[in-house]
Amino acid sequence: MDFEQKKHLLEEWINFYKDKFRIQFAAEGNRINKKIIEDLIERHCTNYSDSNEYIYLLCMSTDNDTIPVYIGKSLNPYTRWKSHVGKLLEGKGSYLRWKNLLLQDHEIAIHSLILLIIPDNEIVTSPIPNFPKTVGSVEYQLVSLVSDAYPNTLLNREGNRR
Repeated sequence: MDFEQKKHLLEEWINFYKDKFRIQFAAEGNRINKKIIEDLIERHCTNYSDSNEYIYLLCMSTDNDTIPVYIGKSLNPYTRWKSHVGKLLEGKGSYLRWKNLLLQDHEIAIHSLILLIIPDNEIVTSPIPNFPKTVGSVEYQLVSLVSDAYPNTLLNREGNRR
């Protein structure tokens, strides 16, 4: 599978889910607001409290592209993202790379950022046709596709593919 095919599979899968499961993380040029993001995530997850596990994608968003920069899974995305946002704003350790890619000085977003949080019971298709659609498998497929299609923006460290 070549670069364009991988990019197409990724775009198709994201476009299928992004309207329903999108949380506005930050608009380009705006300051990251930890409290607002936490409230949005908590409200979003409350709507899907019957789910056991979630997959999430933090994406840079333009008029033409939605580029995932971080992909993960969690039983409790609210707690997980409360930690991620705090560490992003601190910008220490591995989160320095996040901060350099996503933020200017004073916690201003370089790009518009969206967060997709998709409950396991809402996943109806896998990114790569004929692959399993479990959260773990979908996460692995997405990390693989993004690492090939957008290798310079993926914040998941190499070797952490699941």
